[in-house]
Amino acid sequence: MRRRALFFGVAGAATAATATGAGWSNSFAQQLRDDFLAHWKVEKQYSLDILDAMPVEHFDLKPTSDQRSFVDQIGHYVHANVNYFKTLGLPIKPPPVPDEASPQALRSYLVASYDYVAEVLAAMTEKDFSRRDINFGTVGPRLPHTTQDVFMRAYMHSAHHRGSVVVYLRLAGVEPPRWRFSPQGSA
Repeated sequence: MRRRALFFGVAGAATAATATGAGWSNSFAQQLRDDFLAHWKVEKQYSLDILDAMPVEHFDLKPTSDQRSFVDQIGHYVHANVNYFKTLGLPIKPPPVPDEASPQALRSYLVASYDYVAEVLAAMTEKDFSRRDINFGTVGPRLPHTTQDVFMRAYMHSAHHRGSVVVYLRLAGVEPPRWRFSPQGSA
């Protein structure tokens, strides 16, 4: 009986999720987009937590002379997020790259870049989601990519560089904020 109640509870939740998907005939595709958007919001907060944890006097910290500084690593991946999602060509204006290299400008750009991606995701139609013709230009193979490739590339690239700045925090004597992975991006 318990299993049956659990099944009907899940089936009811799936039906409710599908009902909100007006305009999308593929409920799985919409759910994937919606889940990515929810997780993206959690990723934004984690990136802010990391940025805010680093004392300003260590923003120029480099583990080795060949590596980017803390501020450059964060600036790199948040700028890349914008560039990845610009490839979709949706009519949403990306945030301008800051003219100054202050902690406040970087924080504002981080917020704006994550908000830009969230806005692109929210505006995406099923046709946008199903694209298989995206070209990354000079930042990747010239083979056509899918919209899911854009999702994965941005998510993995951010995680890769954000993971490296956790080391920068440790080198500065700062305990990094805890990473959270929440189901469907919930807090």
